This record gives sequence, structure tokens and C-alpha cells, in this order.
Amino acid sequence: MADLRERPDEETIIRFRSKMGELWSNAHEEFRDNDAYYQRKFKVWSNTYQGRPVFYDSTPTHLVDHAVATLMSFSPRIHRDPVGDTEQHKQDATKLEHGLKAVMDNAALHEPTIPWKVCAQYLVAHGYAVVEAPVLVGLGDRPTEPVESDFDNEEAFETAKTIYRANRKSFNPVRIRVPHPSTVLMNPREKVPTVAVKASKITAQELYEQSITKKRKQRRKYAEIFDMGDKDPWDEVEVWDYWTPYWHVKLVANSSPAYNSSPTSRAATPLWMERNTWGFVPFVHAFGGWGMDMADTGGDPKNFAQGILGPNKETIRKRTQEISAFHQILLRFAYAPMGTSRDPITLAAAISNEGILEGDPQDFWVMNTPDVPGWALQLRSQTDATLEMGTYSSALAGVRQAGVTTVGQQAILNTAGMRIFAGVALQREHMASIVGSRILQLVDSVSELAGGIGANGKTLNKSTIHNVYGVGVAFPHGEPVMELQQRQMAMSEYGAGLIDPMTYYETAGYENGTEIKQRLIEESVRNLPSVREKIETLVAQEMGLIDEENQAAAGQEIAARQQAMGPQIPGVPPGAGMAPPPQEGAGPADLNTPLTPDTFKPERIDLAR
Repeated sequence: MADLRERPDEETIIRFRSKMGELWSNAHEEFRDNDAYYQRKFKVWSNTYQGRPVFYDSTPTHLVDHAVATLMSFSPRIHRDPVGDTEQHKQDATKLEHGLKAVMDNAALHEPTIPWKVCAQYLVAHGYAVVEAPVLVGLGDRPTEPVESDFDNEEAFETAKTIYRANRKSFNPVRIRVPHPSTVLMNPREKVPTVAVKASKITAQELYEQSITKKRKQRRKYAEIFDMGDKDPWDEVEVWDYWTPYWHVKLVANSSPAYNSSPTSRAATPLWMERNTWGFVPFVHAFGGWGMDMADTGGDPKNFAQGILGPNKETIRKRTQEISAFHQILLRFAYAPMGTSRDPITLAAAISNEGILEGDPQDFWVMNTPDVPGWALQLRSQTDATLEMGTYSSALAGVRQAGVTTVGQQAILNTAGMRIFAGVALQREHMASIVGSRILQLVDSVSELAGGIGANGKTLNKSTIHNVYGVGVAFPHGEPVMELQQRQMAMSEYGAGLIDPMTYYETAGYENGTEIKQRLIEESVRNLPSVREKIETLVAQEMGLIDEENQAAAGQEIAARQQAMGPQIPGVPPGAGMAPPPQEGAGPADLNTPLTPDTFKPERIDLAR
């Protein structure tokens, strides 16, 4: 194996791409076939006999999209254990969680599609997904602190400082992207790759400008300016990005398709080469958990990359044939051809003009359409049952199951049905955790990010990282009934004194337990009689209601009223023997609640989670 620390040459890159392309060729063919099914463009009939029209329903698209929308959230929940036992370490961990979540949410929303949703779609449809992250863009756009000498007056300088402070907190060059899994080649045996090649397309103008930056501004030794030639600025150019932990090479493909796996003497031309100072390849990939390798395949990734569509394609095709046949029968019944013993041209003209037919009724007739036999309808039901058995229960789609009468029963069925996607959910969370850890590493080590990054009023900087990059990222699927039960159980255990407040917050699903605890303590202090007396006195003075002459009398009046009212600590968490009140709008508290269309509505997507 070649030493990855050495500067890669063109031959090494082409050889790696050719070898990986050959290894992944079967899987890529399967991906393209999956795409055809998802887009409802697959071949239904084995011949092109024109008497067999095709009616595509939404089944294959629905199988993927509904599974993703119903079972998975797209906004991550971040967890970071404190690196120490002090209160400051705990506060830093909370700040890091909020800052990293804001950065990752903002990075995702800067993309045309929601990356984590696309990742889930690929894992469900193909059984395989690739995440490209972190990607850093616009590092030169970081706000610079204004210098007073650059302004004519102090007012303009103060305005510039205000704008700078606001923009500094929202500087986020991080992006998260999910390319199609067939465009990135990596060793399938490496979860975190050591070598990767990505094929993509870029406009000629953008590539030209990038190459100028690499050549002039950064003074790269191994860099060339892209030759526009006779290309239109908006022409798309295929480029390759070759990555190792030590190097990054940008190449221009020589009319080589993205899926081509056959070696050529000169498949691509290097445009620039630079050191990879990050120390990692900015890709991570994973299989969805379906499928398995066979003893005699030599580790073909196709056997691991099995999505929900693969084993059910024949059933989907059979179902489409049946639907097409029934649809054709319906059309023939509704728009049955007419016949006549008279002049057919006259009949056709009268029908097309909605005219009145003249003549004996026996001169006109409608072609008979055969009735659909009962066994054909049973066949449709059997096909639907086979498809459901091979995918997931219709209960996950909100269909009420036979014999289910309570919310609890429906929730149990939903939870059981979700287990088929356990591997998909776990892999996506692991990939997101790797991405989150890499973002922390870059903020801690890249000079352009030394001032920190942020979004939505939250910041992420070196002071809270403490040179520890491990972080956990989760995407809670949010089953409403089970979440409510979990929270109520946490309430009961806390009320019985079995768990501490922080454990209660974590079990109940609060993301900011440390901040809640701090605010509750502050609120309890504010509500101490002596503190409240002082606060109310100061407020009355600011309002001009109390002067030096009546201050003592007013203070006595406030104290007497507070003593009569007793202690008021509305924000303090309940102590032992007291359960927190249920949240407003939390939903039905009893799993024995009768199941009605109003009590169970699973089809919702909470993007704010």
C-alpha cells in the first residue's frame, strides 16, 4: 500500500478510483435501479406491447418518504459530558451543546435540501449513505473588528462596532452535505475512510475563480489555473476531489462519466494539490443494517447496501401491473366504446358534439366490459399484504389496525414497527456524532476559526471545548404517546425521591437541564421574602412612588403583605413527594384512552425538535 503521507501522483489517484469503482459497480447499478423505482420510472412490463398501459401509483415513493417523515426528526439533539466536576465545566458543556446544535442546524439549513433528511432517505432506499462534512465555505467572510481611525466620527464607529458584534455571533462557515452515494468512492470496510474520491459538477466560471485563488492568493506550488478555452461560463465541468488525511487534490475529469469504473491512461488532470491540515478525510459513510455478505462474494458492498426497496421490487412491480390492469378495466367500463349499425362517422360526430342520436335504439349499443372476478380482488389484497410484510406495518402510516381500541395499543404497535429502522437510526446518529466531533476539532485547531463560530444567538468557541472532541448526537423520532409516558414516569420517580433533578431533566427529554436548574435557583432566590422586599422597594423607587420620607413606611407595608401571603416560589422544582404538574397540551395521559381519529395523529413532522 502506498504511503498516504507522500504527495499523491496522478497514477495513484486513477488506480484507486478504478479499483474502488470496480468494487462498487454492482452496488451503483442497484442504486440507479432503486432511483428508478423511487421516481416511478421503472419498467413494469417485460415487453412494449401497446395494449398494456402503465399506471404508476405512489407506493415506492411513499414507502421511503413516509418512513423517513414519520419515524425520524431532522434536527439533532446534542449531548456532551462535562470534562470536569466543577460547576464551570457543567456550564461549559451546556454552552457547547447549545452552540454546536445551533451551528449544525444552521449549516444544514444553508443547503438546498435538508441533509439529515436526505441521509435518512438514502439509508432507507439504498441501505447506504455518505455524509460530506464538515465543509468550510466563505472563511474570508469573517467579520473584522472596526478600527476607530477608519471612521470620521465616534457615532459611525460605535455603529460599526454594534454591527460587528452582531455579525461575529452569526459567522458560520460550516456546511453539511449528503451527496448521492454513487458519486463517492471509499473503502467499504472503513467507517471513517482514509482515502476518498468524490465526483461532482461545477460551473466553468466557478472552477476558474477557485483555481485563481489557489494559484495566486495561497501561492500553491502545485496549482494551475483552469483553462476556460471555448467553454461558456455556465457550462458544467466534472471534477474529482481526492482526499487523504494528508492531501487534497482537485482534478478535472477528461470526459469520463461519474460512474465509470474502467481505467484509462489519463482519466483526469490534476488542477491543484494542497496539504490537508485537518488530519481527516471529510467523509463518513454507513450501511443501513439490512442485507448481509455471502461467503463467496469477496465482500461485495451490494450485499450490505440493501434498502427497503430492494427485496420488494418484484412485489412492487406486480402490484403496479395489477393496478394498471384494474385501471384499464375501469376506464373501459366508464368510457366503453360505442357501436352502431348505421354510419359510424355520423355517430362519432354526434357524440363529439354532444348531439342527439337519431334512429332505433337497436342501432346503437355500448361494448360490454367483462366483470372483475372476486378472486382478482383477493389477489390484490394478498399482494398488498405481502408488500406490508416485506416493508413495515401500515400502523406506522396512521392506519388503525383491526382490534386496536386504545391509544396504548396503537402506540405499542408503532414502537414495535419502528424496530425495523433501528439500524438506520443508529447509523445516522453515529455519522452525525462524527461530524459534530470534527466541527469541535476544527474550531479548536483551525486558525480561521480561532474567534469561534455561531448561529441563532449561540456561539461555539475554544473556551468550552477543552481539547475534548467527543460528542453524542441523537435524532429522537418523537413517538408522542410514548414520550408522554416516559415524562410522566420521570415525574413519578422524581416525586418519590428516586432520582435527582438532573436525571429527571434528562429522562424527561429536556435538552438544557443545567440552564433550567440555574434559572430555578435564581428564581427561588428572587422569591425569598427579604430579596423580594428589596426588589419591590427598588422598583417602587425607580417608578417615583417612594421617596426618602416614606421609604421606611413603604418597606414595612411590603414586608407585612409578603408575610400575609406566605412564601411564593413559583419556579422552584417540586421536592420529594410532589410531582411536577403536567405540561399544557402534552396530550392524553392515559394509555387506556379510547382510540379515535382525534386522539391519535401520528403524521406530523416536528422540524423544531
